Amino acid sequence: MSKVLLIVPPFSTPFAPPLGVAVLKGFLQSKGHNVKCVNLNVNHKLWNMHHEYFHLIDQASERHLNGYSLYWNIINPHLLAYVNDSSKEECLEILHVLFKRYSMENATGIMEKLVELVENYFETLEKILLEKCQIGEYSYIGTSTYTTSLASSLFIHKITKKYYPETITMIGGGVFTDDLSMGTENMETLVSEYDYVDKIVVGEGELLLLKTLENEFADQKVISLKDIDNETFEMNESKLPDFSDFDIDRYYHLTIEGARSCPYTCKFCSEKMQWGPFRKKEAAFLAKQMISLKNRYDKQTFFMGDAIMNFYIEDLTRELFKQNAEILFDGYLRAEPEVMIRDNTKYWSEAGLYRVRLGMESASPKVLKMMNKGITPENMSECLKSLSSAGIRTTTYWVIGFPGETEEDFQQTLDFIRENHKYIYELEAHPYYYFPNGQRISSDYDYECIYPQDIISKIKFKTYDIVNASPSRDERLERLKRVSDLSSELGIINIYSMMDIYEAEDRWISLYPSARVIYD
Repeated sequence: MSKVLLIVPPFSTPFAPPLGVAVLKGFLQSKGHNVKCVNLNVNHKLWNMHHEYFHLIDQASERHLNGYSLYWNIINPHLLAYVNDSSKEECLEILHVLFKRYSMENATGIMEKLVELVENYFETLEKILLEKCQIGEYSYIGTSTYTTSLASSLFIHKITKKYYPETITMIGGGVFTDDLSMGTENMETLVSEYDYVDKIVVGEGELLLLKTLENEFADQKVISLKDIDNETFEMNESKLPDFSDFDIDRYYHLTIEGARSCPYTCKFCSEKMQWGPFRKKEAAFLAKQMISLKNRYDKQTFFMGDAIMNFYIEDLTRELFKQNAEILFDGYLRAEPEVMIRDNTKYWSEAGLYRVRLGMESASPKVLKMMNKGITPENMSECLKSLSSAGIRTTTYWVIGFPGETEEDFQQTLDFIRENHKYIYELEAHPYYYFPNGQRISSDYDYECIYPQDIISKIKFKTYDIVNASPSRDERLERLKRVSDLSSELGIINIYSMMDIYEAEDRWISLYPSARVIYD
């Protein structure tokens, strides 16, 4: 039996207990291993650091983007430079280059404060690891890692090896579907330059972690689904996610998955790289799991942590009614014809669906076709109207500046948002980011690193863009600002905190008085 600590580093929004490590705990403990989970996103000092960092930039730069997409391009390299032992002077130099790169020269006066914030952040993280997490008690320590948590994840392993060199360190998560995907320079860098990372787990984790703990990959640093002949996990054999290590009162929802992967082939997406072929749970099995979790943790509200509910929502809502579940849930839907039918959305709402997240991406028919989305602006609009008519909150996601997007295309997106703003609960927009591997569009373009070599030598990992991209990176960021400005003008909230949620709730209830009250 192995003693394992699974850590979720900052930064991801702590509205629900982290699903990935909870699923892994439930599975590994059923195989006889002793697993503990820690979510560092609920630590006030750690979680608030990036808010303080972004607030300082926002005020000093006078850009006021009403969103964080741009600012991650500043903090992520800064955090990585610190982890890679860059001096204070070197971090200041990096910030100076980054502020110039993103036309925020006005912010150079706050660089000393930003450096101090980062230094305090990592000092606090080290203290928490040693005193509260007691990392010395475990034989394996793993981190669930995304782009925004890469530096923190690496730091955790660095500190682990510094004090407990015999402990085996493992890193996995979504970062390996894009920034550090297999076959990229960034993956090679992680393998060759970070000797304090023992195991890199790429892809669906249950079987890979189990075999790692059983010492099957003793001489391998990188472990992927190819090492187990692309065997995937049977969804209807899944154990309940184990949230017992989390203080459930600190979260607003529970979370569960109804499926894995996605059957669609949008060109910017890397969902299939992590999860393999699309699979879903049987509706009766999923409903039973949700009811079990509700009874165990005394919470009735769920976030569905998978990519798409379309293929099970009808059966699931029928089962929830059948089993008198009294459950509320929120998840991702695609703007398909069944969502346009108001009898459907009314039924789903009555069964407990209170919020839907829709990948709109663009309102230009041409861009949607280039993305291989398979939807139309007309369908998108009808879906928004159908969902909102049932009081269901609609979060919309947009990709700004997809390759080939013209000003006319972008204006169609702005016009769509303005025309449909009363049916939109939340609007979250991100500029298009190119990755050399993982996206279906990756091989279509030549690419280049966007930072000079003296910066790369300190942050180690490269950020790429398409050679002679159109629209350019600067144009994408300028369009992002225009979307954010429009969103603010229309009163649509981009939610990053509970204060934002309350503001969004007040607006939605005023528009749709029959909507369920969720946050009271």
